[in-house]
Amino acid sequence: MMAQNVIRVPRGCSTVEKAMDLAVIFSERKEYTEADPLKIRVDEGVHEIVGDQWGRMNVTCSHITFAGKGKDQTTVRGGIKVENQQNVKFEELTITNQSGSGRGLQLQGSETTVDMLKCVVKGCRFTGMAVYGGATVTATQCEFMENGENGVYCSGANTKARLYDCTMHHNGTHGLRAYNRAVVDLHGTKTDIHSNWNGYGIAAADRAKVNIHLPSQHNTSHDNVRGDRYQYGGGSIANINADGTFTHVVVEEDDDY
Repeated sequence: MMAQNVIRVPRGCSTVEKAMDLAVIFSERKEYTEADPLKIRVDEGVHEIVGDQWGRMNVTCSHITFAGKGKDQTTVRGGIKVENQQNVKFEELTITNQSGSGRGLQLQGSETTVDMLKCVVKGCRFTGMAVYGGATVTATQCEFMENGENGVYCSGANTKARLYDCTMHHNGTHGLRAYNRAVVDLHGTKTDIHSNWNGYGIAAADRAKVNIHLPSQHNTSHDNVRGDRYQYGGGSIANINADGTFTHVVVEEDDDY
């Protein structure tokens, strides 16, 4: 397995957590890089995480990829935490967490860099993906849906999220919430934020910025119960025009929220 840079679940290791433990041992014996990462390949089916006291598995080494067989075929049930690890990737799988922390993905720390491709984070007790403490995440063609609170939550100075052709819908409060100077950039014409039940499509507060790299006429956020855009406390939601200028949509403050 070490020679091939691949750990297979369940054929090589019975669980994702045991594969993570083995990955730590491998990383102590061999240097992995962004160009040559260690891969944990997770087969079809539902894979349970017992985790720590919060029901989370901690990713404790850098340059590692978790790859499923497709978001409709591979499900990881339990939370995943990444703190100050680099080049961590999740590809083609579904993550759900109804226990403990209630977060599907918890990404934190200024050294954290995470990439996601064609993943679904759904049905979490609280937030689908929480990004804070200066972490950076790039998600492409991902879906954040049916979570108890926010689909995606970003908070903190130097926290960055770049979302390409991602959808956030049918979450309990906001589709996307940016807070406390976090910066979120939305790209791609397939970006779609809609039908979030008890909040807004996009909410930006406390000097957070949501930059929408799409024409203002693009139907980015729509049909959300409380409204499609909500900015307060110095938060900003703006479309970025082709010439680099900003188009701000006037949004009324919700005094009751």
